[in-house]
Amino acid sequence: MIEADEAWFEGTELRYRRNGTVYAVPRALVARVGAADGSAALEDPDARRSRERLAAGDPSEALRFARLALFRQPSSVPALQALAAAQIALGDGSRARDSATLALSLEPGNALSLELLGDALMESGDFARAREQYRLAVEAQGPPRVRSKLEGLGTSAASVSSARFWIRYDGAADEPLGLGVLRVLDAAWEEYERRLGFAPDLPVTVVLQTATAFRDTTRAPDWVAAWNDGTIRVPVMGLDRPTPGLVRVLRHELAHSFVATRAGAQCPTWLHEGLAQWLEGGDPEREDPALARRASRSRLPRLESLERPFVGLSEADATAAYAQSLSAVAHLLRLRGEAGVRRLIDALGEGLPAAEALPTAFALSYGELQRDWEAHLIHAGGRASPAS
Repeated sequence: MIEADEAWFEGTELRYRRNGTVYAVPRALVARVGAADGSAALEDPDARRSRERLAAGDPSEALRFARLALFRQPSSVPALQALAAAQIALGDGSRARDSATLALSLEPGNALSLELLGDALMESGDFARAREQYRLAVEAQGPPRVRSKLEGLGTSAASVSSARFWIRYDGAADEPLGLGVLRVLDAAWEEYERRLGFAPDLPVTVVLQTATAFRDTTRAPDWVAAWNDGTIRVPVMGLDRPTPGLVRVLRHELAHSFVATRAGAQCPTWLHEGLAQWLEGGDPEREDPALARRASRSRLPRLESLERPFVGLSEADATAAYAQSLSAVAHLLRLRGEAGVRRLIDALGEGLPAAEALPTAFALSYGELQRDWEAHLIHAGGRASPAS
């Protein structure tokens, strides 16, 4: 055991400061790191300096220190929170929203990240969505200042609710449509709970955007916040009832809510999106023929490369990423059925990264799964070609 004044991860090393001197040990040799007083033990010192500079009224320096912390550890939630706070102080609501959303994708339900997302939305003038984030932050035991921010925005629009869902409106209230959406979601909830063996502990908030024209959001990388920040948002202007397209979007987004509840930040994006496309309905192998043709010409991108959110991908790359996600989940279902998928989600929920959860649930490494999946696609495509 090593006692130190502070410690942080930097690349492949754990660095720690003791009596003014910085030491380093390989990260792989560290079993665990704890703090004597119960506080955060692995905070990057630059993330702390960023907060200190912001408190001192110097947001530009706070931004610089936050970026330094992220350069060393891109998936650091405290560093992303420090970055979002500095961006808000500088009036950059759009980038702050992206930073807070990424922090929530890594650690769903974090009260500070929810508050910062609310602040960023306030900066951008999106008061309805800011209210939702503040409400979620209050439920996540955020500090008293969050309730003050929520109360400052006033009450929300009319709503329809059940024990499982809170239906809110961004725009004019449409209670008949809200009741129809509630029936669709309640039925999907019962189905998912039966198939997956678990359900969210708290009601899921659904915001029906009655002032925004309906569109299919389930394959839009820019819509990742619809499930990452704990609230389902669906544009519904022009609809007076749950159409087949709206039903599919609702089922898809609710699937994300279920998976996020159990697997949390450990769930890779390809699995998140593959499971959502599977649960939304339709043939889970519907993408296989096109992927089989592609696999016969060249190797498919490795699943490990699809662990991060699809934000920023080109339209072509995003389309391919979603197709691969569904096809990979379809192969998992072929191998071990729904029971295997449940074991995988449970393993992720226990804190295992995907590279360790896969062998636990399927006795396959990432590489073995990739080879087996591609071999199946090529074999199935070869059998189907004479009839085409």
